[in-house]
Amino acid sequence: MHEKLKEYFRLEQVKLLTDASIIRMLGKYDTAEECRELSDDELCIFGVSKSAIRNLRQGSFSDDKYNSQIELLQAFNRSVCIVTIFDEDYPANLKNIYDPPPFLYYEGTLSSRDNISVAIVGSRSLSRSGIYTVNRLSRELALAGFVIVSGLAMGADTVAHIGALEIGKRTVSVLGSGIDKEVNASSRKTRKRIVEEGGAVFSQFPIGTEATNYTFPARNRIISGMSLGVVIGEAKKDSGSLITANFALEQGKEVFAIPNEIFNLKYEGGNNLIKTGQAKLIMNVEDIIEEFPDRIRNRLTSQCSCSCEDKTSLRTFTDETEERIYNMLIEKKMNVDELSDLTGLDTGILMGKLFMLEMNKLILREPNNYFSIARK
Repeated sequence: MHEKLKEYFRLEQVKLLTDASIIRMLGKYDTAEECRELSDDELCIFGVSKSAIRNLRQGSFSDDKYNSQIELLQAFNRSVCIVTIFDEDYPANLKNIYDPPPFLYYEGTLSSRDNISVAIVGSRSLSRSGIYTVNRLSRELALAGFVIVSGLAMGADTVAHIGALEIGKRTVSVLGSGIDKEVNASSRKTRKRIVEEGGAVFSQFPIGTEATNYTFPARNRIISGMSLGVVIGEAKKDSGSLITANFALEQGKEVFAIPNEIFNLKYEGGNNLIKTGQAKLIMNVEDIIEEFPDRIRNRLTSQCSCSCEDKTSLRTFTDETEERIYNMLIEKKMNVDELSDLTGLDTGILMGKLFMLEMNKLILREPNNYFSIARK
């Protein structure tokens, strides 16, 4: 099982030997022993320093770490697998960044469709309008053909995942902990849906790794690495989502930001990205799509034709809750707070229902988060 992974763990024990050098060597040779037998000149070509060469010659290899991880994986008793950078189904976008992770743990389904993906990240405490905007962007990007990538944290991440899930589209998550750990209690249900509905949850960290302030930046780097571009929702100037934006810029990815109130500190991070030219100001999904080359847009065009069929098929209510909300709005227009009180729905779920009704041209969104019936 995962022979290349076993060889990676053997070489990883060599002090001063980098992941990049290990990946290059194992891309050409099958075992750690073969790598050790290479000449100094050959090892230098693979980027191995003189000190690392000396350690490689003198060191001994152990399978303890590999065996430990496999045992922990089996004990976790979930359908978690490992994909290595040497496998064809390793995420293609991630493989092309500088110093990609040698392997990923994952739960769910791998898909080549992930090479057409966009990340959506932002505040953990979104405003009501932020929930609506992130949810809508996620849905419309998913309908256009993008896979939605995020981090399964509270706030923007979860809203982005749910946006794609609510219209039956693929979304994938990257954890800032071991794959065996739950991000938080509220994310458990969303994670279950992602896996059950054909998506995937990834982690680069060993089994048993707890989430810390040090693991999340590494997680953010994977989120941007797996995506063609990153959309920043609400973000303060010290928001973790700005770390994702910086990684995206380093990786040559597109960065987009949603503009918002200029005097509100909750939006300072995203607004500043726009101000400094690091992110493109977006007002709709088309603003995002037009930034990608023809080879990407052409693939999205074929996806969009399917999406239009999806929209047509959604002319009627998708469930009783939508019909109930619609009937409430027949009587009078209402804002989100009123609807939330009357229906008892969580704001995120309510915004999702309102989005579907609006997308199907059954209701209209008015200023100050008021909604009314679309008159024909």
